[in-house]
Amino acid sequence: MQTMSDTSSPTPFDPSAGGGRHVARRVAFISLAAIALGFVMQAVIFVAKLASGAAIPAAQLFVDIAQGITWSLLVCVGVGTATSISKARPAMAGLLSMLVAPAALAVARASQKIMASLVEAAGQPAVLSVATISTLKALEYGLLGWLLARLVQRGSASALPYISVGALIGLTFGTAISVLTYRVAVAKGTPPQLPAVVSTSINEIIFPVGCAFVIYLGQLVTRSLIAGPGPQAG
Repeated sequence: MQTMSDTSSPTPFDPSAGGGRHVARRVAFISLAAIALGFVMQAVIFVAKLASGAAIPAAQLFVDIAQGITWSLLVCVGVGTATSISKARPAMAGLLSMLVAPAALAVARASQKIMASLVEAAGQPAVLSVATISTLKALEYGLLGWLLARLVQRGSASALPYISVGALIGLTFGTAISVLTYRVAVAKGTPPQLPAVVSTSINEIIFPVGCAFVIYLGQLVTRSLIAGPGPQAG
């Protein structure tokens, strides 16, 4: 005979349930949402730069948008896919996310260089070395993927835990990267101007929150697909 605790215990949510079709739809949705996030982030950064007194050439704006969208698409899709194909196993999702972040960073920077050459925009020299920023991003998004997979595994239906996780990661790593970037720039004798400090801080701190929310929306769509339409009134 089943006990009450047996019948009332929730079944862990499996994000890969429903077969590859649902996983593909989820990834497709995350892709579109990630592109939208890239546009939103660049719009926020653009307004922040103008408010801090920066003059932004149209060519540089085009380059920044290309890089921002490329980064947003690759990293959010990578983390979202990791939480899907790993059946929300946190360790596996974290490992896959850790591998995705440096690759996404490399592709985003390559796209920035390509677009800069096409529109003849002046390239912005990197302050931190590729090895340093890649390591930090791998740790950041590996931890983000692990925490998000735990939320998916628990079946968290509210957006608040996802946003909280994104905020925690953004404040921790974003602040560290922003401060490290500033100190290295000062040590090199090229202290960044206010617009550069503002844009770096916004991008590093707020983007993980947006990416976490995108992952939440993706798993919400997956739940809706698995549940199917509700009963119709006869």
